[in-house]
Amino acid sequence: MLIGALPAIALAANANRVVRGVQVQHPCGDPKLPAEADRDLSLRIVLAALAALQTPVTEPTLFDPPAAAPERVTAS
Repeated sequence: MLIGALPAIALAANANRVVRGVQVQHPCGDPKLPAEADRDLSLRIVLAALAALQTPVTEPTLFDPPAAAPERVTAS
């Protein structure tokens, strides 16, 4: 399993599961974003990676993080 900003290279190298990252220097986030937005982006990428690990695959497969941030549950 690989998280990277250049998924075509990972897929060509036959990585079984590839999660699309953001940048080569920051695959799991974007330091240009405000802290909260960066955290949400990182969470989406990590959740996509966890889902990829739970998904059976028979060939190199690309997983894209969801475009929207997951809803937060807060204790009341």
